[in-house]
Amino acid sequence: MENFRQHLMKNLSSGRISEIMEIAERYYGQRAGSLPPEEKADILCSAMCITREDLDSVISGHSEVARTIKGHAFEVVFDSMMAANEIQCVEVGGDTDIDRVVNGHTLQLKTPYAKGCSEGIVSYKPHKTHGAKSGRESVGYYHRVCDFADYLVGLVSYDPFTVLIVPRESLPRVHEYSEYIQSPMYLKTDSCWTNQYWQLGIEKNMEFPGKLLSPGENECLPKSSSLMGLKSDYILRAIFIKDNFRIWDMNLRGFIREHVLFKMLEENRIQVYPPTVTGRKRPDKCDAALKTRGGRYVGFQVKGLTWSGTVFKGADTAIDCETQLSRGRVNDHPTQSRLYLDTDFECLIIAVDPPYSNTLSMHTFNRPDYRWNFYCVPMPRLRKHPDYPNRVSSHQYIPYRELQKYRIGPSWMETWMPERL
Repeated sequence: MENFRQHLMKNLSSGRISEIMEIAERYYGQRAGSLPPEEKADILCSAMCITREDLDSVISGHSEVARTIKGHAFEVVFDSMMAANEIQCVEVGGDTDIDRVVNGHTLQLKTPYAKGCSEGIVSYKPHKTHGAKSGRESVGYYHRVCDFADYLVGLVSYDPFTVLIVPRESLPRVHEYSEYIQSPMYLKTDSCWTNQYWQLGIEKNMEFPGKLLSPGENECLPKSSSLMGLKSDYILRAIFIKDNFRIWDMNLRGFIREHVLFKMLEENRIQVYPPTVTGRKRPDKCDAALKTRGGRYVGFQVKGLTWSGTVFKGADTAIDCETQLSRGRVNDHPTQSRLYLDTDFECLIIAVDPPYSNTLSMHTFNRPDYRWNFYCVPMPRLRKHPDYPNRVSSHQYIPYRELQKYRIGPSWMETWMPERL
């Protein structure tokens, strides 16, 4: 693995999952997704200079990550079941609401909505993933019956392997709008739709023992595997699918940045506090707070780079760091603006992961630098929005050479109150 790690470090430029997979497949001469789970985990860890325990902790410790992976892992399981029973299952790519087609029947695959489940009841949320955020905001949050897949295939359990296969006409409706499908919905786990594969034109008895899916004693991602009730291999296979790039590129990688930062602070015995201790009006716009040796709390926002906006011009290479919320509009509205106020936090920590650090260093200084780098930029140094000077601009464009003066190092660490012994 060490030889591959060195090979990866020399050839990786963006660290995106498609690039990682292409390098691995050229090196091993086989599909990356078919490699043993331990090797798949180590490939991801090598790319980000983290351990398996780090990767496992990030997946299992963040519901936003686990929820996304859980859904895609079920798709991998479903495909495996169909292949094991020699049934053709066509994957539908893109951002459509149809996941699979079997014998001409369109399917939407869903894992349970955990908070809605109870004894004998399983809950699913088949609402639209784009547009309105809730049913209160707009009825467009829900799916029209006529636009939905032919069947909802909802996971009940992996062992024994159990699914509900419900025709769209039989799905519960929104009370006030009967042409829309309810979300969340509540169904009996033991119903007339349980494992009724004949509806999909499948006449044979389906065989897929749950023990093939259940976690073993030596899982490479033990906490994540236990959380999802699924072998690590299915979790990793879900990540190693190029069409699922959002799992790694836009979700998991961001949480790894925060994990590595907080781990570094912990290793330096720096106490991290919840943002609420700062007393700010919008503490949820901070990611963490630290306490100076003088007793003052300082709020921080942590961001990564926007690679598509980074400009490579040799010594004049400049990074792009997106400094805005993920939802809302660019305006000065008190609650609906996606722009940060200049009072939301005092410093921006820009986290640059190893692939980015190395590529930027090679372009700017012509030397390798495959490691994590963190930079702390004070609020007065951030660009403000030209129309709303009380708000931070959506993007920060900073020459990479200039960014170095904000590098987090030993002297920065000495600024903060150490944790209590």
